[in-house]
Amino acid sequence: MGILSYTGGLGLITLTVYIMVVGRDLIVPFLISVVIWYLINTLADYYHKIKIKNFSLPKSVCFVAALLSMIMALWLLVDMIGNNIANVKAAAPIYQENLLKLSDRIYTLLGIENQPNLTQLISQIDLRPFISNIAGTMASIAGNAGLILIYVLFIFLEQASFNTKLKALLNGSKHDDTVQEIISTVGEKIETYVAIKTFVSMMTGAACYVVLILNDVDYASFWAFIIFLLNYIPTVGSMLAVLFPALLSLVQFSTFTPFIIIITSLGFIQLLIGNILEPRLMGNSLNLSPLVVMLSLALWGSIWGIAGMFLSVPFTVILMIIFSEFPRTRPIAIMLSQNGKIGTGIK
Repeated sequence: MGILSYTGGLGLITLTVYIMVVGRDLIVPFLISVVIWYLINTLADYYHKIKIKNFSLPKSVCFVAALLSMIMALWLLVDMIGNNIANVKAAAPIYQENLLKLSDRIYTLLGIENQPNLTQLISQIDLRPFISNIAGTMASIAGNAGLILIYVLFIFLEQASFNTKLKALLNGSKHDDTVQEIISTVGEKIETYVAIKTFVSMMTGAACYVVLILNDVDYASFWAFIIFLLNYIPTVGSMLAVLFPALLSLVQFSTFTPFIIIITSLGFIQLLIGNILEPRLMGNSLNLSPLVVMLSLALWGSIWGIAGMFLSVPFTVILMIIFSEFPRTRPIAIMLSQNGKIGTGIK
């Protein structure tokens, strides 16, 4: 009986992963809409917690304010990306000239006498697959924008009756309290993670913005936002956030000095905030093993791409909380945790 139970569980996991891979184009837009819905609700809760002389705004007003804040943030993002694309096109000839000077210096340092022409080097690099992937990703996001908005709308319409449906579904069940506790715990932990991660990412982006401004790096505000966004991806995102602006400095300036300053300064900021400040703020609120974080990043990233990388930590936390509440899956939760301390589960 035990073997059949484990075999059935393994088969269910395999089927679930297969559905997630095959249904990626349908599931990912829905998950993005869930994230937007969750962010709006979380922001509305924080607005409601703001009190001025024991007065707080009504929840309906807080919800409208959160919705307008999200729309404004998305509008600023689109506007910033559009402006920076135009500026990059205008600065492209200067970048090309600086890249040529830089390549000449590298060849001189390496003692290469017959220096290949920059045009010859570029002709040897096939960027078509890379450009096609970027174009495909942008087209997919644009094509799914309407679907995402529809999902968000229907989720908000469903939100009002969700608790009533859940109570009716669990009416008389012995697991009623446990299910309610799981939902509450998941909400609290994810809200804690999002709040702390957003605060830490904003600090990182602001500090990096100061460094980029002081070194006259082009599009400092754009790169600060990219750094803020990439910090939501564990480990890999922080490395890319340092690498991208540093590489821009190589083509913007004709010397190596700005590159060395930028990559050193940004790396120090990431090390200071990501490895010292963030763990102190997070404490044991997530209680995930660092190895599990990396494996979940690789797993969800391979299933859902960039979207999976952003969602890897919240998904793994949800799974660990759910596993900890059932005796048969509690050993899995213990293995996922950092110190082996998990909830008590169902009695």
